[in-house]
Amino acid sequence: MRRAAIAVAACLALAAPAAAATGDAARADRAAAWLARQAGGAPAGQQADAIVAMRAAGRTTASLRPRLRTLAAAAPSYARTAGGAGKVALAAAAAGADPSRLGGVDYVARIRARYASGRYGATAFDQALSILGLRAAGRPVPRAAVRATLAGRGAGGWSFDLSRGGRDSVDATALVVEALRAAGVPPGEPGLAAAGRWILTQRNTDGGLASAGGGRATEANSTAGAIRALRALGRRPPAATLAALRSLQERDGGVRFAAAAAGSRLLATNDAAVAFAGKVLPVR
Repeated sequence: MRRAAIAVAACLALAAPAAAATGDAARADRAAAWLARQAGGAPAGQQADAIVAMRAAGRTTASLRPRLRTLAAAAPSYARTAGGAGKVALAAAAAGADPSRLGGVDYVARIRARYASGRYGATAFDQALSILGLRAAGRPVPRAAVRATLAGRGAGGWSFDLSRGGRDSVDATALVVEALRAAGVPPGEPGLAAAGRWILTQRNTDGGLASAGGGRATEANSTAGAIRALRALGRRPPAATLAALRSLQERDGGVRFAAAAAGSRLLATNDAAVAFAGKVLPVR
């Protein structure tokens, strides 16, 4: 009897993560279904994010082609910054297209045109999205860009303006971690490892995170980004952090920005769907 009880307990212990994974896959699917209903007329940047999110949730590249055509029509005027071009490249690759030939425009060239002395554009988001866009397109990332990104880390993570003197941001840090891992920086690199530890210190008592960190009320985008960054580092996100993100998904599949404010459910759902799906950027 004792052996049987031990065996049952072992089976239950093994089944728990699988059940949680299955539950989150269903959450990702519901989020993708909500995005399919809501994101059709979204601005180009959010349209690009929605394509990535839906692909992460398991939508086929064929099903995303009409949405990609819509993005291709709007992208030339949108993707005038390094980050904008990076977003379009991420979406094109996620939908099975070539980012260097989307609608007759080369978005890889647009990313590269905004590169100088290790930096793409002016912000951490420009830098990270450019690196991610290049990797999504199968292009190498200059070593100088990796060095400049690592050198821009502050006391814990990265700031919005990618300067050591700026205020560290959970959102910026999470995206930079994904980008550096995509560029091939090992998870044990001291700066990356320190950033992962810093992210964990920014959790609130519920396990969630806010962009400004410091234990503030849970925000979906920041919590989803933290989950993805930890996965990119090969770490299992804390159960409470996953639960904090789950708590913001509503019955229709959309995700609230925060418990006290719906905010942009489109932005929140785009970020959360990738985290629910267990994926990190770039999504292919």
